[in-house]
Amino acid sequence: METPAISPETASTVPSPNPHVLSRQLVGLLIWVGLPSLFLGSITCMVCLSLGLLTFADAWKCGIYKRSEKRGFLNISPMAWGIAMAFLFIVAFPAYLLHRSELRTIHGTNRFYWGLVFVGAALVIALVGNMILWM
Repeated sequence: METPAISPETASTVPSPNPHVLSRQLVGLLIWVGLPSLFLGSITCMVCLSLGLLTFADAWKCGIYKRSEKRGFLNISPMAWGIAMAFLFIVAFPAYLLHRSELRTIHGTNRFYWGLVFVGAALVIALVGNMILWM
């Protein structure tokens, strides 16, 4: 049985499969977040890992992947979102929350998103409280 040919017009509308491999993304995240954060102390390590893993899980479940046809800071893989959230929290947290609806391609669960919002909000409150105490 012969499969029908896809015309060039139809080929551009067919979504490409996810080019990312979950195991490689997860190993990369754990190496880039886990190892450096170990040198920062146990509490910092736990915060960095939890932020990174929650962001990674949410980006993966929502279909936020790097696309070759786009350029820019927001066009990054789930692993890169996790790394950015762990180490550039001040920039990545608001950017992710503001642009998540534009970047997502799958409308699935929001469990990881709300976990990220609560952990991120707790971290912001802790950072602001710490700054007030040091003043």
